Amino acid sequence: MTFWALLILILSLAALVAYLGDRVAKWAGKRHYRLLGLRPRQTATLVAVLTGVGIALFSYLGFLLVFREAREVILEAQAIRAERDRLRQEQQLLLEAKAAMEAEASRTLAELNALRAERKDLVLALEQAGAARKRLEEEVRTLASQVKALQGERRALLKERADLEAERQALSQLLAERNRAFSERTRELKALEGRLRALQQAAERAEGEKARLLAERKRLQEEVLGAFARLEEARRQRQALAEEVEALKASLGKAREELRQTEERVRSLLVQAEALQGERGQLAQSLVRLSQGLYLGEVRLGAEEGKEVLERVAERRALLQGFRGVELLDAPVGPGLAVLEGAGYREGRLLVRVRFYPERKAFAAGEVLAARTFRLSTQARNQEVLEGLGEAVRQRLLQAGYAPEYATFPSPEELARGLALLQGKRGVVRVGVVAAKELWTTEKPLLSFQLLGGPPGQEVPVPTRQIP
Repeated sequence: MTFWALLILILSLAALVAYLGDRVAKWAGKRHYRLLGLRPRQTATLVAVLTGVGIALFSYLGFLLVFREAREVILEAQAIRAERDRLRQEQQLLLEAKAAMEAEASRTLAELNALRAERKDLVLALEQAGAARKRLEEEVRTLASQVKALQGERRALLKERADLEAERQALSQLLAERNRAFSERTRELKALEGRLRALQQAAERAEGEKARLLAERKRLQEEVLGAFARLEEARRQRQALAEEVEALKASLGKAREELRQTEERVRSLLVQAEALQGERGQLAQSLVRLSQGLYLGEVRLGAEEGKEVLERVAERRALLQGFRGVELLDAPVGPGLAVLEGAGYREGRLLVRVRFYPERKAFAAGEVLAARTFRLSTQARNQEVLEGLGEAVRQRLLQAGYAPEYATFPSPEELARGLALLQGKRGVVRVGVVAAKELWTTEKPLLSFQLLGGPPGQEVPVPTRQIP
């Protein structure tokens, strides 16, 4: 309850207490009651006071019974005061805790700012360390690559040393054999030295043989050096051949991979070709079904116009639909309206059937094609009546020789205009569909809903005058 409502209630109770006390006091004074030996006037005053006290007590009890919140506040006043004191103490404690927390927050904020400054310095140092680490990693990778290269060169040198050691041993063996042969020749020479004096000619021949052997030794040394050169050349050629073999192997693997991918593409293309063949058959069947009754539009033929005009228009519209050409099943001669429709599909060409509607005047301007008298009701009921008039008009247009594509009335706009025409009208009205101009079977009819005059009912002649 609001303050003003409570104030009005208290004032009303005070007025009621004063009024009832006065009434009871007058009632007791008129009857001259005596209580406790008092005089009637004093007795009336006492009765008035007791009545006021009773009324106030009953009002207080009624107030407690009616207003639960006030009753709870009054009866629990001591508990509420204790709760208030406790809450004040808690508030004081919370304020002290808040002050302490604010001081702690200020100190924490100062520490946080210092930590942020230290973090910024650490981030800068970390970035510098990261840059140094990246530089050292680059140097380590460079040194590692150089070590790998040196190890490869060392292995190559060790292998070459082993090959040279084998060649040296082979040459040493060859030289030993040559030395043995030379020792044998030397022993022979020593044997011949005993006969040197007698056989000077033999000695000269031995000297020549020695010179020849020395020349042969020199030649053999030159051949060994040439063999070393040829061996080095053969090693280089073998390295080049090995590189060519690796390149050929890589090219062969790439060619095999390309061949495999080509085979997969060929297989996928074969699958797609089969799917396209099936889709082609389905499309052909769908095309045959779609060509039945395919609407190609209307053509207005003038006098003596016929097959050539129809073929030209049908060819253009069929090409837009994706056909290769058209074939007319019939060719009427104008004047009139020709409606082109699909009648089948043959060897990529669309078969076209022609519905022909001769040109003639169907209705005069202002003529009422259909009319109806009815009592205005809800908008849905009025719309139903107007749609019924439209159906009657369509039947008359078809009977007059109009194409079904032109016999369409009312359009949503005309229906909205007809309903707007009935807005604000009450009672019984007569509505007709009137030709706005002369209607020819080769043109779309221009019709409109209009209110017709005259008494309502079937006796109203058609056409009638229009209501302005």
